[in-house]
Amino acid sequence: MKRILYFTAILAVFCGLAGCEKKDCNGDLDGMWQLTEWKNSQGTVMATRESMIFYSFQLQMMNFKKLTEPSLNINSSFRYAADGIQVYDPVIYIGGGHDQIQEMSVLGPLGVPADGLMKIESLSPGELVLSSATQGVLKFRKY
Repeated sequence: MKRILYFTAILAVFCGLAGCEKKDCNGDLDGMWQLTEWKNSQGTVMATRESMIFYSFQLQMMNFKKLTEPSLNINSSFRYAADGIQVYDPVIYIGGGHDQIQEMSVLGPLGVPADGLMKIESLSPGELVLSSATQGVLKFRKY
């Protein structure tokens, strides 16, 4: 009887360890988003869908891409709350398996303010609207 209990306990531990995996934790925010329109705080259009700017969210990591010239590919960490996100520690791959932390200003051309704070104006499974005092309003579609 003790052997069965011992075997069952070991089996339960192995099953528990095998079942541990990271899962998305950001609800509707998780996934890939394409910028459809960016208007600055004066209402001037800064970028549209043709600008090919993309944000991707997964776990506590974020990826920014701009596919038009000059192209950009930047990763960062972020914190998510119901009313907004805070982007911090942008990094660029410099080769040889190494990243280099950049100044927040590197994200300016992608609509991220220098302080990294962006308010979530609206979020649904297919649409995201972010805003900041310095960068204006950014609208995205999920793809």
